[in-house]
Amino acid sequence: MNLEYRKAFTEIYEIFKLMPKELLDRIPSKFYELIEEERDREYSISVSEPLENEVFKDETIVILGLIYRDFLCSPEERKKLQVKDAKELQEIQKRLESEMRQKYNPEEVFKSKNIKIKEQNEELGLIVIQEQKWYKKILDLVKGLFSKIK
Repeated sequence: MNLEYRKAFTEIYEIFKLMPKELLDRIPSKFYELIEEERDREYSISVSEPLENEVFKDETIVILGLIYRDFLCSPEERKKLQVKDAKELQEIQKRLESEMRQKYNPEEVFKSKNIKIKEQNEELGLIVIQEQKWYKKILDLVKGLFSKIK
């Protein structure tokens, strides 16, 4: 497992120590055991209340949000959060698609390239080279020999 997540698990474990027993009982024991087993035992952090004054890793904040949504909040609030998460995800996806469309607009990309291609074709022009047939080469060689003899 990633070291950053192990450190985040350590921070979460320390927060679990401060939680009241009735809240801690809502968290499944297997999840609690996973946090306890996967935490980084060499990483030490001192967590004290109020938690708003503490500085946590981004991973810790995300995992705490998931713990709250999945285990601690009421079913009504969970539904609201899940709908809100889905709407936010759709908005983010639309925004990213819009940014990509603006950045890599195919019409604009091809318009600028077509102009350059047209300019290059006009400057270069095409030269047609016709190769002589093999029998024409032999005939010219024979003519050349006779012209030197005269």
